[in-house]
Amino acid sequence: MSSPLALPSEEALETALARLGLATFRPGQREAIETLLARGRLLLVAPTGGGKSLVYQLPACVLPGTALVISPLVALMHDQVRALAARGIPATYLAATLDGAEVRARMRLVARGGVKLLYVAPERLSAPGFRTLLADLECPLVAIDEAHCISEWGHDFRPEYMEIGRLLETFPAPLVLACTATATPVVRDEILARLGLPADTPQLVRGFARPNLSLRALDVDAAKERTRAVDAALVEALGSPREAAARGTAILYAPTRRSAEQEGERLARAGWPSAVYHAGLEPAARDAAQGAFASGAARVIVATNAFGMGIDRPDVRAVVHLAPPGSIEAYYQEVGRAGRDGAPALGLNCCATPRAAAAATMRSCATSATKRRRCPAAAAATCACASPKVATTRRRPKRPR
Repeated sequence: MSSPLALPSEEALETALARLGLATFRPGQREAIETLLARGRLLLVAPTGGGKSLVYQLPACVLPGTALVISPLVALMHDQVRALAARGIPATYLAATLDGAEVRARMRLVARGGVKLLYVAPERLSAPGFRTLLADLECPLVAIDEAHCISEWGHDFRPEYMEIGRLLETFPAPLVLACTATATPVVRDEILARLGLPADTPQLVRGFARPNLSLRALDVDAAKERTRAVDAALVEALGSPREAAARGTAILYAPTRRSAEQEGERLARAGWPSAVYHAGLEPAARDAAQGAFASGAARVIVATNAFGMGIDRPDVRAVVHLAPPGSIEAYYQEVGRAGRDGAPALGLNCCATPRAAAAATMRSCATSATKRRRCPAAAAATCACASPKVATTRRRPKRPR
């Protein structure tokens, strides 16, 4: 899989930049590319919308062979492959959403050296046929996108993330890049350890300031007050439903699947071209919602935290949270999807006041008490209704809902 690597010239890099449709580098991109090429290893932490994908796409264009990009979501792969194809750069992806004949055809194309970038999910790495393909592939670069998932999901939700380190050990590549928008020092150390990269691997951590984003937090006492705040934010960002097509899009994050569906129905009744996305939907329904948002048919999407990773719409004018997300890292990832084109955008975080939170807790307790009364096993303490869950000592990030 690996071979001696001749580093590209400055002229080759500039030519590749123009081929990708860009006139200049964004802040930090040139430094990241030069560090990767010079040192062979790099952990890059840069803001959402900061152009991390260029750090592996540009070297892939100028180096011989096929770069391997390991990405967590099919939507992310599809969007990037489509954008590269529009620029005349051959790329493809392998995913479980493709039928067997299509996967085999794409693998034959890769084996012939017909693409510059190959995108796969971590689950693909353990497939015997794929390992055989890698063994004969000239691969100058392995890039791990959304590398924080190694820490967040690798332990249980998607254990295949643990295979990446073994892959790099079995098929060493001249260049290895891990990139993410959010990673604490502890998570960065875990990423390096899980990938088997040396402790002295360069780490470029860029500032997270986004001057074009107007971030707001609003205390809300009741659902009606939150509804008024959401409607006001949409009008500010997009104008009326009829004007939205000319002004951009918006993402609303809901804390539960049910609340996502309820808010989506409300917005549809109000005339907003909208879609709903959460992990409880059938794959075809999720793909339809994703496609509607990507094409602009849906100007507003209401979703749980299952939506958004890898979304590359530059014109998201507002990201609204109907309730605070589970962590500051999650909030940063999600609100950072606004204003990727550098134009003004807003982020609104609706926070329940102590009174509203207490009322919600009381309703939850009443519901639980009713459930226990109706459950015969609860009296004998043989059912989950009988006692609350005990918190674990280590808090793991929430899975996509």
